[in-house]
Amino acid sequence: MPLPTVLALLALGLGFAMESRGLFAPRWKAWIAVALINIFYPCLILAALLLKLNAASLAALWVLPFLMALTLLLGLGLGIRLEQNVGLQDDGQKRSFRFLCLLPNYSYLPLMVAQALWADDGITLVAIAGVGADLILWTLGVPQIMKQRHMDLRRLFVNPPLLALVTALILLQAPFDTWRPALEPGLRFLRQIGSATIPASMLLLGAHLARRTHSRQPLKAHAVLLGLRLGLIPACLSLLLVLWPDLLPALPQQVLILIASMPGAIVAVVLSEVHDASPDFAARHILLGHLLWIVTGPFWLWINAHPAVRVGIP
Repeated sequence: MPLPTVLALLALGLGFAMESRGLFAPRWKAWIAVALINIFYPCLILAALLLKLNAASLAALWVLPFLMALTLLLGLGLGIRLEQNVGLQDDGQKRSFRFLCLLPNYSYLPLMVAQALWADDGITLVAIAGVGADLILWTLGVPQIMKQRHMDLRRLFVNPPLLALVTALILLQAPFDTWRPALEPGLRFLRQIGSATIPASMLLLGAHLARRTHSRQPLKAHAVLLGLRLGLIPACLSLLLVLWPDLLPALPQQVLILIASMPGAIVAVVLSEVHDASPDFAARHILLGHLLWIVTGPFWLWINAHPAVRVGIP
């Protein structure tokens, strides 16, 4: 097993153990989250894209964030259609349910899995797919969990990972190949800083998985949500890729399936607390969904496997 994967799993276990024993102070989790979003992940995005991509390869990947956004919209539509029929009486639970239908875990766990399976190519593609997810999250996503819905377009312009991605995309349109050798030492330094992204993500994921819930949980709603997130949505995307196999090269297809097959996003717990929705409902889904993904995730990757999947980014 590669060393980065071992470190990530150790961080996952450490986060789970610390939270279970009450040793993970909220302010520590807040500091790690701030460093992750504002420092580690932006550095990783800049280094991964600028060391790996050029204008030609970038042009071949524009469909990836578009399909990612389309997948989120599918989840939102299904969530709105189903929320009245799954036994949810509480408005807060309905809002958390709808948000979890919309947003998969598109960064924390996918980054670790993509690195383990496809090294830096996988990390780069997860970051590119994240453009579509971020766009939907801050325009249509967050209003779904709020009591008073409104689009928060400002968050698109103060989102460090997205700003890093946009910066990298702009630089790659310039004659960056001629500058790359001179900038490579600096980019590799950023890569070292960014290498803390996955351990920090898994530390926080472990803490969220250990979170205890106290309220009575609606079993039907959880069953429907798990079936939708872990089954129906990746099945729909798989069918789309079977019908139109030339939409994306092999490896981006695998990365898209990886993200689409994920359970709901961990940020749902935090946003449920902030907007007085149902953090207990979100936390229970996070735990159940990630445990079940150990079986369902590899299944979807296997049935979508392509003999050319190891060729890397086009």
